[in-house]
Amino acid sequence: MTTQPDYFQQFQHADVDELADVIADLLQNPITIEDSDHKLIAYSLHGDSTDQARWSTIMGRRVPEKVLTRLWKDGVFQMLLTQDDPVHIAPKDEVGLGKRVAIAIRKGVEVLGYIWAQEVNQPITTEADDILKQAARAAVPLLVQRQGKRKAEEQRRKEFFWELLLGNHTSEASIKRKAQALQMTLPSPYLICIIEAAGPNLEQYLYPLLMRDKLLWVLDGSQLILLMGRPATAAKAKEKSSLSYLAGQFFSESLDKLVDHVENGQVVAGYGQPYTAYLDIVKSYREALQVMQVKRLFPVETSKIQGFHELGIYRFLLQLKKWGDAEGYVNERIGKLKQYDRENQTNLLETLETFLDQAGKVNVTAQKLHIHINTLSYRLRRVEEIIEMNLDDQNQRTSLYLDIKLDKLEKDK
Repeated sequence: MTTQPDYFQQFQHADVDELADVIADLLQNPITIEDSDHKLIAYSLHGDSTDQARWSTIMGRRVPEKVLTRLWKDGVFQMLLTQDDPVHIAPKDEVGLGKRVAIAIRKGVEVLGYIWAQEVNQPITTEADDILKQAARAAVPLLVQRQGKRKAEEQRRKEFFWELLLGNHTSEASIKRKAQALQMTLPSPYLICIIEAAGPNLEQYLYPLLMRDKLLWVLDGSQLILLMGRPATAAKAKEKSSLSYLAGQFFSESLDKLVDHVENGQVVAGYGQPYTAYLDIVKSYREALQVMQVKRLFPVETSKIQGFHELGIYRFLLQLKKWGDAEGYVNERIGKLKQYDRENQTNLLETLETFLDQAGKVNVTAQKLHIHINTLSYRLRRVEEIIEMNLDDQNQRTSLYLDIKLDKLEKDK
């Protein structure tokens, strides 16, 4: 059995620029090293072999947006973020990217950055892959040193985000000044999203999505709170550019990733309304929290609701409950139905609620309850007799519907 040589043993005290040159010498190919935000840290000499993507990265000190977008779309970053082995990347001529091999520099599950080798002078073989794996390990302490400052900056940004969520600022000007001082670009318009799931490391499972969309986020216990804006790439497709659409799309991708990792597979997600003024971040946050609260109280009825604008009557229920409790109000009609169901082992209250949920559509209601339409008609007539009310009276029907939902709030409480 041959022992793999340690290519970087003698370079343990090298800086990141020297490391890039050493890797380039070993692979005989140009090298760039980036941090986790795709900002350029170091690069080797390249002669005349540099392609447009590498040249733009060096000149702009960051990977061009169009290159990042294409690599995300092609699943390259998803592979880099979830595997230890190098990823071989075919040329993408339309964004000026030649043939590449890349590897993530990781400390445990955290990705600190990336090493990119432009495969131009000679092929990158299995042996070269092993060199890249060793190089990624050798780069860890170098990037950890750089990360100390970066983490402190990130913490200040998160503290600022909490200030915005809690409404601690009094003017747009002060918000913009602080954002500029922290080198932050706040999106406008924006909305607040919340994802809640039991279990640790919620953000780690969503790391590829958070990195892809460059989202500002904080954790609050089991809740991941995000500031979502409209990416430049979405503006081209008008029908897909609304923030509500993008939030729903993000939730769809997120929930798929989380469901297998969280306790009981239970994930709740909701978002507030979009705003342009940054003083209104606190409003969008409160709206998102209200969506989360309603979804917990009415999980079945609100299973397809994600946005505050979709809450309908559920937006008013919590306030109506407080008002009803203060007035000592009790709907006697619901009490009569409950008593009848108890004494006769029936489920007329459930029948009535389903009928009202379906806006009085008898065919849909019968299908939901798995009963014949004649059986449904009989039950509804019996309900009208017991509560002494005509279900065709829209005013009374709406009031009854709200009271049924408020009664469920009391039961859940």
